[in-house]
Amino acid sequence: MSSALELNSLSELKFHIKTFDEKLNAQFLTLPVQSLLKRRAKHIDEMLVSLWKMYNLHKTTMSLNAVGGYGRRALHPRSDIDLAIIIEQDLSSHQQEQLSLFLTRLWDFGLDIGQTVRTLSESIDAAATDITIATNLLDIRCLVGSKKHAQVIKEQLYQNELWTSLSFYDAKMEEQELRHNKAQNTALYLEPNLKNNPGGLRDVHTIMWIAQKHFSLANANALKTIGFLQQDEVYELLEAYDFICRVRWALHCVTQSPQDVLLFEHQAAVAEFMQFGQGDNSQLAIERMMRQLFRAMTRVRELNQIICDSFKLDTLHETERKNLQSLDKYFSVCNGLIEVKFTQAFIDKRQVMRMFKLIAENDAIVGIAPQTLRLLRQTRRRLLGELQDYQGCREEFLAILAHPKGLRKSLGLMHRYGVLAAYCSQWHAIEGQMQFDMHNAFTVDEHTFKAIQYIDSFALNKKNSLTYTVYQNLGNRFALVFATLCHHLSGKQAIENSELSAIQAKELADEHLLKGSTTALIYWLVANQDVLISAIQTQDISDPDVIKHLAKVVGSQGKLNALFLFTIADMMATNESYWNDWQESQLTQLYMAIRETLKQGIENIFEVRTVIRENQADARAELLQTGVDAERLARFWQSLPNNFFSGNSVEDIIEISQGVLKGEPGTTRVLIGKNADNGFTSIFVYTEDRPKLFVDLFKTLASSKLKVKDAQMMQTKNGQVLEIIKVLDHKDEPIDDEPRLAQIVKRIYRAIDQKDKPRKLLPHRALKNFDNPPVVTVLHTTKKNRALLKVNTLDDPMYLEQICNLLSERNLSIHSAKISTLGECTENVFLVSNADNTSFGHDEQLKLVDIIEEEIA
Repeated sequence: MSSALELNSLSELKFHIKTFDEKLNAQFLTLPVQSLLKRRAKHIDEMLVSLWKMYNLHKTTMSLNAVGGYGRRALHPRSDIDLAIIIEQDLSSHQQEQLSLFLTRLWDFGLDIGQTVRTLSESIDAAATDITIATNLLDIRCLVGSKKHAQVIKEQLYQNELWTSLSFYDAKMEEQELRHNKAQNTALYLEPNLKNNPGGLRDVHTIMWIAQKHFSLANANALKTIGFLQQDEVYELLEAYDFICRVRWALHCVTQSPQDVLLFEHQAAVAEFMQFGQGDNSQLAIERMMRQLFRAMTRVRELNQIICDSFKLDTLHETERKNLQSLDKYFSVCNGLIEVKFTQAFIDKRQVMRMFKLIAENDAIVGIAPQTLRLLRQTRRRLLGELQDYQGCREEFLAILAHPKGLRKSLGLMHRYGVLAAYCSQWHAIEGQMQFDMHNAFTVDEHTFKAIQYIDSFALNKKNSLTYTVYQNLGNRFALVFATLCHHLSGKQAIENSELSAIQAKELADEHLLKGSTTALIYWLVANQDVLISAIQTQDISDPDVIKHLAKVVGSQGKLNALFLFTIADMMATNESYWNDWQESQLTQLYMAIRETLKQGIENIFEVRTVIRENQADARAELLQTGVDAERLARFWQSLPNNFFSGNSVEDIIEISQGVLKGEPGTTRVLIGKNADNGFTSIFVYTEDRPKLFVDLFKTLASSKLKVKDAQMMQTKNGQVLEIIKVLDHKDEPIDDEPRLAQIVKRIYRAIDQKDKPRKLLPHRALKNFDNPPVVTVLHTTKKNRALLKVNTLDDPMYLEQICNLLSERNLSIHSAKISTLGECTENVFLVSNADNTSFGHDEQLKLVDIIEEEIA
């Protein structure tokens, strides 16, 4: 590239560049990618210097400098060529013309040029006010002209006048956080951005820039010699970085464009270019390439966090060791980060899993200390088998899944740091697994984890949403979480693979010694994961026969609730737009239709009996351990209806039983549930039954500005009544104010003793303008002297008062009641009998329906 003819002839020059790039591509598989990048940068150097001299610009006081990636000699085939032209004084008109011709010729060559023309002082001022410019100039490299310009700029940047090490660090961390948030904090997109996604090239550059600035390094290569990185981290980081660079080189070549997003349409060509495979083998080739890419990006992100955190703590010494709290002999917390007390802590493999349980249990913990994360990585590499081989690890894992904050905090960290893959081979098999599906945006493991996140978020939804209500009434949340975790263990999302995933889920549940009904529900959910979504996409959900068939497939309200939430979470985790208003309306319509059909008597009685038996066994074992008298417990339980054991959690069964049995037989007990983590406050009332008791309690709570979201009333065989009521305050939050709870309990006792007459309720102001009359339905019951009535109304306590008063005026006794809030509506189900407890005929039931609809319309 020395003759004027070559420089003047566009066609010859373009051919020369094209020939050189082809030569580099021919060496793609035999040379390190960094050598290719440097050779291309050197080739462009020679061309630019020759062109600069051709226009006699070397005779001026200007300097031509490479900056950014080009300054680092990391020039991909279609990357921008960033130039900083620095002048010492105003240019003459001739010099301006020559410079303009130089830049125009560069564009004519077809090169993507990004250039700035500034004085030295202007360059320094720009670097002082803009972190992006400062970062770009950190990699400045003089091509031709005064080397003093680049030297002065670097000296200014290395000193603490423009940017201190801390301010530079903070600015780059803020920049990185914004970039990560934009990508939803995941590297596992099926179409990843090789440069900007978490774990992409920018994460490596950020590490290098921070170290360059602090240690005044001429370039990033010097990082190896200063001990900033541990030796194994250097090798791992460079290996992952090189692979991402190779993928980017191949992408630029096959697209002939500066493309950084590895789209589906380019993946086969990139895999072929990198010789992973082609033709009939292209899908397998893509899977192999993408799995390596995802692992590389995951490791880069992990190392980025360790190194950046360590730099701030150990090098900048910015964060003092304060708020140090010892947790036990293995762990402590300092500045919100959990850390091991000694380097051999993870020899006991249980402590690996226990650390994440402690993270869930302690609100003060926001992450893992860098040195502890380094130890975790070393332990992960040394594992001979899986962590689940150890009984202690299995116990801690189950505790994490069951903890209210286990999914939100701990499972996310376990997923990010590869601990889930180290825990069980099934998860390791789907880590970084591609999904060849037009809808899915994430890898199998990332999709699965996002679905679990959405399950967890249902507890935080709007309190009047259907998902929130269904979630609060879920009988076995653990089974839902475990099933979601396992629903794609086969590695694919196709319907035909659901059965295989279900088998693997059952095996995993059996390995964790889960009880029979939980394992059965997990298996059923995974095997039937596509039932609801397939129905709204391929069937007429307004057809009663379709609904009846689906109701038989589902079999119970508990299964329907779990499958409904599972389906929503699965759809929401598919991509950012797959779950929409239409899907929501269709699935809600389907849920309500199946729910209504199940209430007609299709529920599987054998499954219900299994749940009753297991709940009783689990609760009895724990109650006896706490010293509860076995005979008193048996008598109390014999007085209760079966739905007490099938419709309540083991925890509630234990708490209610303990509370009632603490008092003398037959005494009134009003208890407040101890656990408000489920999103509501539970109130348990056990007392002698009397007319209008249910409505008096309801009115007392409503007049106390409490919202009843769910209520059960059950008559016992010894004349008592048990009422289980779930409430929220006027802000839709659980009540945690102890004095207020004490006042609520006092008011309930006075209402039971009829010492206070609850005032008449007023209609809810927000519902005055809604024309939504109640809908009354007679449900099937096997008892001829009972009527089972379902009354759907808007969520307004006035309606319940009217219904109960109307039943009382007609001398109808309420034997049981179930109040469920479903979004903005309330479903009220009453089991009633007439005064003389005689047969309740069909005509009499229909007449009652007409009266209720007319009276409370």
